Amino acid sequence: MTFRSFSLFPLAMAAWLHAAPAQADREFADGQRFGFELGFGGGFATSSPFTRRLESFGYSREEMFSFRFDFSFEAIVLPYLSVLLRFDVLDGQTWRRPSGIGPDDEFKWQNYAVGAHLRAFLPTRRGRGRGYIQVGIGPSFNATRLGTRVTETGDPSVFRELRVSYQVAGLLGVEGLVADHVGLFVQGGYFYTPVPENRFGDRHRGGGGLLLAGLTVHFGRTP
Repeated sequence: MTFRSFSLFPLAMAAWLHAAPAQADREFADGQRFGFELGFGGGFATSSPFTRRLESFGYSREEMFSFRFDFSFEAIVLPYLSVLLRFDVLDGQTWRRPSGIGPDDEFKWQNYAVGAHLRAFLPTRRGRGRGYIQVGIGPSFNATRLGTRVTETGDPSVFRELRVSYQVAGLLGVEGLVADHVGLFVQGGYFYTPVPENRFGDRHRGGGGLLLAGLTVHFGRTP
């Protein structure tokens, strides 16, 4: 009796394994290799030694929330790995202070980023959705504009500067297909870029946290 039960054990294990749920498919979006991603969202304005210096000079922040945008091109290079070329509009802030002789003085900036990203993803069963983690690095571009009044009449003096720096990013996201080639995604993460910078050596922690939602388009199915 004991011997007979033992001899049936391999057969029972084989039947159980055959009935177990399948693992996530190796292919996402039915094997489509390329994609575009367009996302819109926002993030909270970050504080830093740079912004505290502005406060010491009498400036106050106009808003706490800033618009964010991303456009990416993706190429899947391995079953669970893709590379992306990504463009982002990052944090932008506007600061004002009373000039005492007319309209307020205004200082504002906007950060932009271009990056190369790696995305490791895990498709859901049947490849209709996926979750992913993503990291990236690349240059950032910081445009600043200072408008200040020195007389009661005439236009304010305007000073502009464009500074190139670097940026690093870490992101998490989920995506689901709503048609053969079209999907929707939600993505959150953090960008860091050390601009703008003032003459005292104070640097801003530009970029900051963001939350995006948007549309994806997939194409280029492999034969």
